[in-house]
Order: sequence, then structure tokens, then C-alpha cells
Amino acid sequence: HVSSGRLQNAGLRVWIAPCTATGVLVGIHLLPGSDLNLGTQWPLEVMDKVFHAIAFAGCGLTWVVALAKQRRLQSGWKLEGAVLLGSLVLGTVLEYVQDAWMSGRMFDWMDVFADVFGAGGALGAFFAIFGHRPGRIASD
Repeated sequence: HVSSGRLQNAGLRVWIAPCTATGVLVGIHLLPGSDLNLGTQWPLEVMDKVFHAIAFAGCGLTWVVALAKQRRLQSGWKLEGAVLLGSLVLGTVLEYVQDAWMSGRMFDWMDVFADVFGAGGALGAFFAIFGHRPGRIASD
């Protein structure tokens, strides 16, 4: 939107979904291993990676939309790089934390890979929804 020659970006409300999604993501990682009941249909290893990818895809998509609505990191591949790097850093930190503090949980590089893969899926979902790579979208 243009008002008095200035671009108006979305308000602070666009940060509610990504902050909530990140909080849920952190909370899930802080569950002790004995509290996780993934069922027995698939091997637990496979389900764990699928859940990591889905969780980071959902969380990543909320961040991509919020950053696009706020007109942040618009030039080149900055937004995509920030989402992928952010998922790598967050995934690695969460893995270290759960290894150090949560009973029955340990660090797994494949979980971090699944996290980054999920964030990449969020970028693909953005493209599928909006028809272009992340960039400026309507602020409302």
C-alpha cells in the first residue's frame, strides 16, 4: 500500500504466528524422550525425521510469510538464506539442548538435516501458494 509516497508494511501482528510456531517447536523439543509416543506403524527413526521436517516446514512457512509481509530481506536470496540458516542454527541448538538436558533424548545430525529440509519445504510451499519465490506479498 502506498500512502503519502511511503510503503506501509504489515503491523506487529504478523509476528504472532511465527513466534507462536517457534515456541511450540521449542516446547516439543523439550519433552523428555519417555513422553513421546510416536506409535509403532513406522519405525520410530523414520517418524522422528518426518515430524522434524513437518514441524520446521510449518514454522518456516510462518516466518517466510511474516518476513515477506514486513518487506524484510527482499533482495536476492536473503530471505531464503535467512530461513535456511535460521533452521540450521535453531535445529542444532535444540538438538544440543535436548542432548544435554532432556532424559531419553540425544543429539542427531539427521534431525538437523530434517529440520533444514522442512524449512526448504516451507520455501517450496510459499512458491506453490503465491506463484513466485518469497518476496513482497500483500501486507494484509
